[in-house]
Amino acid sequence: MKTTAALAARNIFRNRRRTSITFMAIISGVVSLIIFGGFIQYTFWGLQELTIKTQLGHIQVYKKGYWEKGIADPGKYLIKDPEAVEEVFSDVPEVATITRRLTFSGLISTKEKTLPCKGIGVVVGEKRRMADSETIIAGRHLTPGDKDGGIVGSELMKTLGAKVGDYLTVLTTTSAGGINALDFKVVGIAQTGSQDYDSVFVRLPIRTVQDLLNTTAAEKIIIFLKDTKDVAKVTPVLEKLIKKRRMGLEVKPWYKLADFYWKVVGVYHGIFNVVKVIIAVIVLFSIANTITMSVYERVREIGTMRAIGTTRARIITLFITEGALMGFIRSLLGILAGILIANVINVSGGIYIPAPPGMSKGYTALILIVPKVVFSAFGSIVIVATLSSIYPAYKASRLKIVEALQHV
Repeated sequence: MKTTAALAARNIFRNRRRTSITFMAIISGVVSLIIFGGFIQYTFWGLQELTIKTQLGHIQVYKKGYWEKGIADPGKYLIKDPEAVEEVFSDVPEVATITRRLTFSGLISTKEKTLPCKGIGVVVGEKRRMADSETIIAGRHLTPGDKDGGIVGSELMKTLGAKVGDYLTVLTTTSAGGINALDFKVVGIAQTGSQDYDSVFVRLPIRTVQDLLNTTAAEKIIIFLKDTKDVAKVTPVLEKLIKKRRMGLEVKPWYKLADFYWKVVGVYHGIFNVVKVIIAVIVLFSIANTITMSVYERVREIGTMRAIGTTRARIITLFITEGALMGFIRSLLGILAGILIANVINVSGGIYIPAPPGMSKGYTALILIVPKVVFSAFGSIVIVATLSSIYPAYKASRLKIVEALQHV
């Protein structure tokens, strides 16, 4: 007697037209999951790298207590000797670049307009990984000779009505609580992709900002690693160094600071789950319909099998195996088709995505072939295919032998 799997494999190819339609439904579902899942993974990766390069770095180091009290009064929670801290951390093998930042909030003005701004003091001439994702749309980057030069966000410059070469004035509170101001020359206009960020940021040499705030300290140390995957490994290493040397500092990895990133991840995961449910329902009804029609066409065959001693359990097993094989074979074909289509999209230049809300420019998305997405698509379709065959299998097993043999 043929095995259940052999009988199931033979039966699923009996009606080629119906089988082909079901094939297309399952293959299309798997391809959709792979393509959309790969697009989402690329979006996550791109947003992650943009956040790290333009704003957060991989790891940030602050004076202990900064996140509890320093946000309201940052002048009291500055790192007094940032150069010494950088020297300690530079010995960690996974570290690529260490820099420091000193930020301030204040007002920026021309002769006619005054607007709020977020100032950032940077080390000019460093290996600027943070500038990699910024686009200078006019002028140039800061150089070591720019003692009174600065870069301003494109949206902020547009609102101010200023241009490269103009002098702007910033006004802020010093670390001691006084008021100070300085004039600087706009040497470049930058665009990061985030309209909100581009509408407030001003980038100045850190020495200029220190003079403005009457301090020699830094607000934070920013650490870039050779590979983003090493963040979880390096963070406890830095914490041990801090504790051993009693440096009075605290460490924050980028993912604990990236609120916007996690909100986007949550939204996209929700959308992807909805798409998976829709595809699962389509596959479920397609396979349930195919097996139900197969049961009606094979009533006499089922009656004959029951008459010669085939148990109801084996009838159920047979039809469930047919459903599982449908899902298994077509999911494999769907994986091959999905990988092929993804490669074609990537080779052809990707998919251009217009600027999302809150962003100032669009981007070209590629389709990442992520094993967990592929396995998830394969597994979910096989499970749905198996589950969709349970009810038709149960109905087949409950057919009465005499009525089934008389069925025309």
